[in-house]
Amino acid sequence: MTRLLPQGEPIEIWEGKEAPAGFTWHGKPHQIDQVCNHWQVHTRWWEPRELVWREYLKVTTNTGLLCQIYRDSVSEKWFLSRLYD
Repeated sequence: MTRLLPQGEPIEIWEGKEAPAGFTWHGKPHQIDQVCNHWQVHTRWWEPRELVWREYLKVTTNTGLLCQIYRDSVSEKWFLSRLYD
């Protein structure tokens, strides 16, 4: 099963060399063990108010999460968008 968080939940990222080293979600730290997939989405560029420009990462963490996080390239903020069982 998958839990989708359509609006995303804000997370705090710990910077790493090439990808985030981890993140804090609901006050709990999650170290990223592996980046399983990485892609970008850039849509609705012709409508600035609805622009979506994101960098997605599917990651595993030391706390047992398999999840999808993304960086909104416009606001530069990070979000958790999906949790996998």
